[in-house]
Amino acid sequence: MSNPFEKARSESTDAGRENLLLVERLFEHLEAMNFDAVAELFHDQGLYRDEPNHDLDAVGPTAIAAKLDNGISGLKAFPMCVESIVADANRVMSVRAEEWHFPTGEMLKLPVMAVHEIRDGKIDSWREFWDMSSFISQMPPSWMEVITQRAAAAAEG
Repeated sequence: MSNPFEKARSESTDAGRENLLLVERLFEHLEAMNFDAVAELFHDQGLYRDEPNHDLDAVGPTAIAAKLDNGISGLKAFPMCVESIVADANRVMSVRAEEWHFPTGEMLKLPVMAVHEIRDGKIDSWREFWDMSSFISQMPPSWMEVITQRAAAAAEG
């Protein structure tokens, strides 16, 4: 399969190409689990929302980094397998499969559709659409315990 970012760049405007580079950096930082670098790509009031659960919205770079750290840190690997991506001057839309490689050897594969709204070269909102039941059914019980413990510790302060 050809590189979907290259294909999208060849079909996009200059502004769209800049936005593609921004989202490509986002995915690279996510794969590296460098959440501080991810946070730097967002506006001060930037929103990260998992559409299945608005109660877990993160607003602002610090909250976004914390949310990602809570859910993903400690994985063995977290590749972003981008299948399709398009961009214009204000948004980037992508279809990908996340692979959650757990330290215990299990692997979860989650199809995700994402919309990134871009303003002045930074991400203003990042909304992800995925199926909660598919995610939960593949989650190793040991990892669910880790996430629950992290959430409880974060709530305590």
